[in-house]
Amino acid sequence: MKSRHLIFLLVLLTFFAGCSGDERPTPTPFSEDGIVEETPSGAPLEISISDLAADPEAYADTLVRISGKFRRLPLLVCENDPHPAPATWQLVAEDGSLVALGGFDSQVRSLLPNDLTMTASGIWQLFDGPVGCGKSASSTQIWYLKVSDIVSPSPIARVTLTPTGSGSQIAATGGEGDGDGDTAVSTPDENGNLPPTATSADGSAPNSTPTSASNPTQPSGGSATQTPTSGTGGTGGSGGSGGASGGTPTGTPSPTFTIDPNETSTVTPVGSSGTATPTAGSGTATATSSSGGSNPTPTTAVLTTATSSPNNFDIIEFDDLSSETPILELLSQNEAHHYPIIFDYTGTITVTAIGESTMNLVLEIIDQTNDVVQQANSGGDGALETIANAQLNIDQDYQIRVYDLNAVNGDYCLIFNEDGGYPDTIKGRISYEQTVNNTLNILGISYWCFLGTFEDDVTISVSPTGSAGDLAVALFGPPDFTSIGDVYADSIMSNVILPDDGMFMIGVLDFEALEKVPYSLTLTQN
Repeated sequence: MKSRHLIFLLVLLTFFAGCSGDERPTPTPFSEDGIVEETPSGAPLEISISDLAADPEAYADTLVRISGKFRRLPLLVCENDPHPAPATWQLVAEDGSLVALGGFDSQVRSLLPNDLTMTASGIWQLFDGPVGCGKSASSTQIWYLKVSDIVSPSPIARVTLTPTGSGSQIAATGGEGDGDGDTAVSTPDENGNLPPTATSADGSAPNSTPTSASNPTQPSGGSATQTPTSGTGGTGGSGGSGGASGGTPTGTPSPTFTIDPNETSTVTPVGSSGTATPTAGSGTATATSSSGGSNPTPTTAVLTTATSSPNNFDIIEFDDLSSETPILELLSQNEAHHYPIIFDYTGTITVTAIGESTMNLVLEIIDQTNDVVQQANSGGDGALETIANAQLNIDQDYQIRVYDLNAVNGDYCLIFNEDGGYPDTIKGRISYEQTVNNTLNILGISYWCFLGTFEDDVTISVSPTGSAGDLAVALFGPPDFTSIGDVYADSIMSNVILPDDGMFMIGVLDFEALEKVPYSLTLTQN
C-alpha cells in the first residue's frame, strides 16, 4: 500500500474553523495531550442507521459500523465564547433517518461530495454539555458516533489517519433545556439537516493549538474543449445541490492568486473517431484583493460579449452553493440558473463552467440588486468559461448566474473555489477516444466533463507525465453528482457501465501533493 500520509497532513494543517478576522488559527489534528487516540479493539457491530437512531441508549459505548449518505453540517458564526459539540457531519439512511458523527472532519468535508455513500466505524456515545454561542448556549445532549475508522470510500480508507478528535471547531445544536430531560439523537430540520455548527467569530476554536501552514496554489484556468465523437446520446436532467462547507483558512494570510491566461491543455485523439480541437478557455475576469481588512473592496470587470438578457429568462433558484462543490445540471431553453454563494474564507473566488458543444454559456456573478459584478463569455460555443480571482465582499450577498445564448437545451458542469481553500477547478470537456494533458495543482482536484449514454462501457486512466505524482481518478454522474464505482481508489477505472444519459465528471487527485503535477488523462469507450 502506497504512502498517503503527506496529503492528509497538509489537509489537516490547512483546515480549521473561523468566520471572520485577519488571523485564523488551525486546530492541531492530535489530542491535546499529544497522545494519538487508539482505535477501539474488537469487531464492530454492524447496525442500520434507522435502528441506531430509533434506540440510541441500547448501543451506548458500543463499537458500531454504519453506512449511509454523507452530508456536511452548516456553519454558525459566534461573535465570541463558542461552545461546540462533537457532531461535525452526518450520515443519512434511505428512509431519511440520520445520525451525527465526529472525527476526520477536514478529510471528509474537503474530499467527499454530499450524498456519497460511505461506511464508518466508531464508538456510539452521548455528548452532554452546553452548545451554542456565549450566554445563548443551552445544555444539550446529543448521541453521536465518535469515528475511529473510515471503512469506505477511498482514498480515506487506504491511508492511516488520525481522527481530528472531538470536533472542536463545529457544534450541532440541540434542544433547549437544562439537560435533565430525555436524551435523543440531534433532530434535523424540515430539510433533513442537523442544526448549524458553531465557531468563534475570530476564527479561534476552543481547546485547539494554532498552527500555521502554507496555502494551496490557485488552479490555472487554461483548458481545452472538444466535441464528443461517440456515445453522446440524449441529455438527461441531473440535479446539483450545494451544502454549506465548514472549511476555514489557515493562520497564514492567503496570497493573491492569479490565473495564467496563456496556459492551455493539449488534446490527442486515441482512436480514429477522435478529432479534438483545442480552444483557449482561459480566465476572463481577474481581480485582486486590496490590502488590509477582511472585506476588500469588490472589483468589477464585466465583459460585454453576451447579447441576450437573462432578465427575460425563467429564473431557477438553487440551494446555497459552497466552494469545492461540483454541479451537474440540465439547462433548459431560456432558463437562467441562480446559485447563492456561501463564503468560507476571504471572498476571492474563481468560477469555472463548461456546457455541451452546442451551448454558448454565459457565466456571471450578480449582487443583491441583480447587477452584474463579473461576467465570462469569451470562448464561444462549447468553450470553458472562467471568472478568475473575483474579489467579493463577504458581508454582501452574491449569486452565480448561468445561462445560454443559443437557446438550446443542454447539460453543463460548474464549480467555484475560494482563496484559502482547495483549488478545485473544471479543466474542460473530454470526449471518447481522446487524451488530454494538463497540470494538477497542489491539493486540488481537476474535473473533466463528458457526455455519456446509458450503459456505455468506459475506461478512464490517468498518469503523470513527469517524475512526480501519485494520481487517482473518480467518476461522478447524474443525478446529483452521484459517485460511480470506487472514489479515487486507483489511476485506472476499467469497464465502468454508465447508469444514465447526460453529463459526467471525472476527478483527478494527487495523493503526494508535493508540487504541481503534469498529467495525461484518457477516456475510451469499450
